[in-house]
Amino acid sequence: MLGISPHGAITFVSSLYTGSISDKEITRCSGILDLLEPTDSVMADKSFDIESVLESHGVKLNLPPFLEARDQFSKEQVLDTKTIAKLRIHVERAIRRMKEFHIFDRDIPLNLLGSINQIYTVICLLVNFQGPLIKNAYSTDT
Repeated sequence: MLGISPHGAITFVSSLYTGSISDKEITRCSGILDLLEPTDSVMADKSFDIESVLESHGVKLNLPPFLEARDQFSKEQVLDTKTIAKLRIHVERAIRRMKEFHIFDRDIPLNLLGSINQIYTVICLLVNFQGPLIKNAYSTDT
């Protein structure tokens, strides 16, 4: 689990977990709930089922609207989707930069298993030093 600020910096890195752990359990065990305040808002994928865990801490979950049985979104839902998408791009670009280190493209040697969480954390933090995820539209630099 990653925490990414609205301007794109990785601000939280959880430990790595096996594939058999639920989204709710990762949220509980990661320590992120201790860092969130009641007025905070969390963005997650539609499939990340953590709303009840966040609500118990007074934190809002922002998900893109679902079409469900409707043919199209309302005007308000379209605007909500655009707003979420503008922020979601930060998350996708940060994750892409992490993947560019190619650490998990091959088997991890057994002698590194005790350090894999630290290696993963360093990779996440190095992304913060690679410059902005999105160029400032008002920048005068070329």
